[in-house]
Amino acid sequence: MTSRAIAERLFLSTRTVENHLQRVYSKLGITGRAELPAALRSITGHDGTESA
Repeated sequence: MTSRAIAERLFLSTRTVENHLQRVYSKLGITGRAELPAALRSITGHDGTESA
């Protein structure tokens, strides 16, 4: 989803969504949305299995 779509769905501003995403990216050590799926899969238990 786009930041705008997320913001509308959650009744937030687009800027608030972007700020939260930037904090998530920082904590995961990534630089953007394209890297997010792989970073989340690497977290133990995210996909129902443990990472190696």
